[in-house]
Amino acid sequence: MLSDDRPTDPAWLPIFSNKEHFMGNAFGMIPGLETDEWSNDVCRGYVIMAMEDCGFSKKDIRRVVGQLYEVFDLNSVEDAKEKYHSSPY
Repeated sequence: MLSDDRPTDPAWLPIFSNKEHFMGNAFGMIPGLETDEWSNDVCRGYVIMAMEDCGFSKKDIRRVVGQLYEVFDLNSVEDAKEKYHSSPY
């Protein structure tokens, strides 16, 4: 058995061991990115609003929103970011 020489005193543990510093709470410190505020459904809502504002038909909006389910499932956030930055839009 290997010895465990890690510190056992909580004062020596990394700052991220404190509950208030967990990543889930880090987003709450950034305005507009509070926990559970951003989601795929929020993104779908933005798409719906933009399409309505541009005069798309309900049929086309339904089709695009339906396609978003597959796009979210098959692509990462990084894929989407790259697509946006390399697109002509």
